[in-house]
Amino acid sequence: MIESVASPGRPLRASRPAAFGWHSDVLQADSRGRRLPLTMHLNPTISKRTGMRCILFTGWLTALILTPSTASAEKKKTFPREVVPGVVQLAELPKHDFKECSGLVASRQFPGVLWTHNDGQDRRLFAINRRGQKLAEFEVQGVLIWDFEELSIDATNRLYVADIGNNLEIRPSLAVHRLAEPDPKGKGGALKVERSWVLRFPARSFNAEGLVIQGDHGFLIRKLGKGKKAELYRWPLSADTTITLEDIGKLEIMSPVTGAALSRDGSRLGLTANDGVYWLPCAGGVEKAIGPTPIHVPFKLGQIEGCDFAEDGLLVVSETRELFLFKNPPLVAEPAK
Repeated sequence: MIESVASPGRPLRASRPAAFGWHSDVLQADSRGRRLPLTMHLNPTISKRTGMRCILFTGWLTALILTPSTASAEKKKTFPREVVPGVVQLAELPKHDFKECSGLVASRQFPGVLWTHNDGQDRRLFAINRRGQKLAEFEVQGVLIWDFEELSIDATNRLYVADIGNNLEIRPSLAVHRLAEPDPKGKGGALKVERSWVLRFPARSFNAEGLVIQGDHGFLIRKLGKGKKAELYRWPLSADTTITLEDIGKLEIMSPVTGAALSRDGSRLGLTANDGVYWLPCAGGVEKAIGPTPIHVPFKLGQIEGCDFAEDGLLVVSETRELFLFKNPPLVAEPAK
């Protein structure tokens, strides 16, 4: 059925079907013949319930037409892109493999290769590139993993799997496992652990998410709450399988530390935290990072976790699969609070 709208002294004009409950003619008029503005008019002949349904239907239809789909929005993302001054998002890691990214290491012997993993009990180790493409997948076998939080590397290209997560602070000890860096051009497969350390607490149990290896020592950074200084612990790699960590001091960082890396020349300690990235000078040993005020680059676009140094800055991965590059900081930057 097609309804018509009459104006005094004017011919009838056809409008939209009455089934939709509204008219849209420009020349609609009231009973006195006054023209009404171009707008949507409810048909007074239909019920209130039907009219409400029509309004909801037309609103939904408009939103469907005007709102781009999530898939379309994702397709529009282009990389690299600067997200804040000095920070570039390089890529987004594939969702199929990465549920919650954690540690990150840049290979020394395989240029352009990065190693990363998921948080928790997932024992897989992934080789990726700076475009976020997966190159290979391996699985750490032969050991129990409670909470895989961090990844590190030494000067002889050996990887260190850090099973150091302890959110509830109920574990009697933490663990670190060493293995040879695999060839990412291989077919993947199982990775055999060369050596493991069971790390006991010097006092009460705690949670850690930062690990670096320098010389013949390993260093853990304890993750504490906001407003408390991060604590630095170490143990000798030559020690027996089970050893008690040594508390060597506090870092001038008042934000929970989520990842750590040592520059290749050993002069800088890079840390990710809840409120951004920190650089600390440590020429002469990681212990030298105790005392100096760090350079702080604030960052609040997601929870950043693992990190490692590259020639052009600090590579950082977030829990939500983003890969960032924090460009080398200037000589003067915001001091840590």
